Parts: sequence; C-alpha cells; structure tokens
Amino acid sequence: MKAAWKELRKALRIALSRLSPYNGENGRCRGKKQTMSFFALQVMSGREDAYIELFSKARPDQVLHNVKKKIRTRRKGKQVTHMTCLFPGYIFFQAEGDRPSPEIVHTLRRTRHFMRLLPATDNIKPLCDRDTEIIRHLVSFGREIGTSLVMYDENNRIKVIQGPLMGLEGKIIKVDRRKRRAKIRLEMNDSPITFDLGFDLLEAVKDKPS
Repeated sequence: MKAAWKELRKALRIALSRLSPYNGENGRCRGKKQTMSFFALQVMSGREDAYIELFSKARPDQVLHNVKKKIRTRRKGKQVTHMTCLFPGYIFFQAEGDRPSPEIVHTLRRTRHFMRLLPATDNIKPLCDRDTEIIRHLVSFGREIGTSLVMYDENNRIKVIQGPLMGLEGKIIKVDRRKRRAKIRLEMNDSPITFDLGFDLLEAVKDKPS
C-alpha cells in the first residue's frame, strides 16, 4: 500500500512538472523569469499628485512614484523645510517585462493631465539599466527623500556617509556649502537632468594640541 502511494505521488509530480513552468522536483522555475522594469511617463508639471490620485482610483493595484525631496530654505531669517518634486512633470512605475499591459496603458492615457509615455506613447520602452538603478535607489527612501550625511576628506572632496546621495558621488557637479546642497547631473533617457539634494555636514573632529 505504501509503495503504491509513493508511485502515485511520483506520477503526480511528473505530470504536474509537465503542465507547469515550475520543476516539480525542486520547485525552481524552468522558464524565463519575468523581471520588473521601470517605466516613465510625463504629465503636466505641477499636476503630478493630482494625476496619481485620479489614476489610483481606477487602478489601485498599480503604484506610481512621484519622487519628492526635502529642501531647506531661509525665509525672513528663519530656516524652512519644504517639499518639491525631484523630477517635475515625470512619474515612474514598475511593470513586468518590456512593456506594461494594454489595460495599464489605456488607464494611464485616459487619466487627466497625461502627456505621454517615454520615449513615446506609441513606442513604450523601459528605462535602461543605468536609469533603473538610479530610480530604484531613490524610491527606496520612500515618498520623500530627506537629507544625506556627508563630510569632506583631506582633499576637500565631499564624502557621503549615509542617505540618498550615497552612490551618486560621481554625479555631483556642484556643491553649495552655505545652502548645504549638492547638484546632481543624470542622463535620463539620454537627456541631461539636474537637481539638488540637501545634506547635513558631519564636522571632522580635530585633535587637541597636547
């Protein structure tokens, strides 16, 4: 009886492995694994949040990212922190494969304030690997990107200790020490994009004279 049960289970595993893309023996997928790609769309500048709110009512299952940053400014002698879009007019989202589903594209196009999908609505392509890694890095900090902790090395070059600037040191083209902002230059879809990110300075501890 036990032998017959073992033979039945073995036959079922073999049958399932032939019907399923997963290997019945070890549970690993034998087919090509679908990867999540990042895509970008352009909306009317200043309407990013309104667009996401309208779209989410129709497709709450699809997450859209409007990357924002915290910037400190001085108004009437007081330091004020406010939020602003990191990429004004651009929204990012993830989908499986090299193209989002027709249903998602349809809803994106019908939502108010829509302008186009990149690089073109009739020729949708995912962001390249370089751009994808940057966007994935930025959205990993949540809906609001805060400040980074930095210090200066012996050659007076900025060195990031932690925060969203980590890994972007080579893309810093200008540092404003007074405002504590670093200007970043990226190539998004082969077009140059610059933006500022704030930082807090970790003062080096100087040895006291003996």
